[in-house]
Amino acid sequence: MILRKLIASVMAATMALTPSVAVFAQTHQEPLNLNLPSMGSVAGTDLSPLEEQMLGEEIMSQIRADDAYLNDAETLDYLNHLGYRLVSVANSHTYNFFFFPIIDHSLNAFALPGGFIAVHSGLVVAAQSESELAGVVGHEIGHVSQRHIARMIDQQRHSAALTLGSLLLAILAARAGGGQAATAVAMGSQAAMIQNQLGFSRSAEREADRIGLTSLVKAGFDPKGMENFFARLHQNNRYYEAAAPEYLSTHPLTVERISDMENRTRRLGARLHEDSLDFLLIQQRLRVLQENKRDQWLRVQRELKNDLAHNVSQRKKSAFYYGLSVVARKLNQGEDAKRYAELALQSSDDRSNAILVKNSSEMRFLFGNQKERFAALRDAKRLVDDNPLSQMAVKLYAYELYELKRYNDVLKFMRNQQAMSQDNPSYHAIAARCYKELKQMSEHYQSVGDMYLAQGDKRAAEYQYNLAQKANDGDYYTMSQVDAKLRNTRAAILEEEKFKNE
Repeated sequence: MILRKLIASVMAATMALTPSVAVFAQTHQEPLNLNLPSMGSVAGTDLSPLEEQMLGEEIMSQIRADDAYLNDAETLDYLNHLGYRLVSVANSHTYNFFFFPIIDHSLNAFALPGGFIAVHSGLVVAAQSESELAGVVGHEIGHVSQRHIARMIDQQRHSAALTLGSLLLAILAARAGGGQAATAVAMGSQAAMIQNQLGFSRSAEREADRIGLTSLVKAGFDPKGMENFFARLHQNNRYYEAAAPEYLSTHPLTVERISDMENRTRRLGARLHEDSLDFLLIQQRLRVLQENKRDQWLRVQRELKNDLAHNVSQRKKSAFYYGLSVVARKLNQGEDAKRYAELALQSSDDRSNAILVKNSSEMRFLFGNQKERFAALRDAKRLVDDNPLSQMAVKLYAYELYELKRYNDVLKFMRNQQAMSQDNPSYHAIAARCYKELKQMSEHYQSVGDMYLAQGDKRAAEYQYNLAQKANDGDYYTMSQVDAKLRNTRAAILEEEKFKNE
């Protein structure tokens, strides 16, 4: 948890993230003139997009090792679908964006160098519409696309307030257990950053608002959601200042900005939108997953049953049943998990919804008899055929094959998936487990190395490739691959060290 707090405080101080919001609606193609300030060319930085990506990957390698990082396929699929819907209209083609969830009850989100954007579970759960969530994500995309992060790093580097490696040093120290020392390392430069950025952050925020709102409208979202989110946070801050949302501590709201947002959304007009079923389902999923104790899951279970007792829409009923299935699994209530999974599917207005189909297959496979398990496997295969790019579907089918000890079938299946998505660490991890079961150790260590490389941890990858080389039980092609990956990884490490020491 030290890592999360450190990153949130340091990066938020430099980036000054702010609320912005939206929802799916009819596509709006005409150009928007939002009359927000421009900060000049985004190209005027010494830090290249590649160097920014390298910095982001190194930070991400630490985040992925932290307990707060949620490697949940359903949530990752949803956030990246939502994010790339916005990215596709944001004219931001420099970055390969990655949107990921952090387990934290607070209303917050933050961007990292290189296009990595974190969304707190609490923000998703508390959002009163998909508009609000989309607005925050759109705003963060604006920070990245306008290269605010790179500009901040450059500014601090030139003023000697922050070296390129100091943030990484603090994070690495935190991971090593030096929490207070790490925080001191970060905070020493943070004070200077805040002081130097006060004049700049307002312009950055307004520019991110412009980019975010333009993307929201072009992507078919309702800009009214942004205004609603601002107003709700401001109201909460007025009446409960002592317990104000965490978002406000890192994303200061001013009356001027709220008024500006109201005026702009008034000119644009409302665009009505019905929340997607996926949004409602992920809300309930995170409502469960952000808790980690039995009494907390029991509380969520009671709340979900109470929610169902009210006169809710068909979609919300399906989402609540889904939440009950997810929490029943956590409580190891197998029959309830299966029953609620089926009720969620049957009560839905979309019985082909991938999240619901996946959950139904998984619960029957986990808690069903042999006949139910094989039926679940067939459903998993159909799901991945219909959604070949969904890591949720891929991981489900691979998991069920693995549990049936069909390791060669898993590997055959995963080779095709890896060809489409070499950068997914989970896919390499699945292959690694299968190679270990088959006692093919060079292939096993190579796959573990590939997993670490996809996570941005080049030193861990180098170590695994060394082990693969020493095992030396692969064929000529395999060992040649290992040798090449080891050479390339060592060269990449040297290049990174050179960059950080500049």
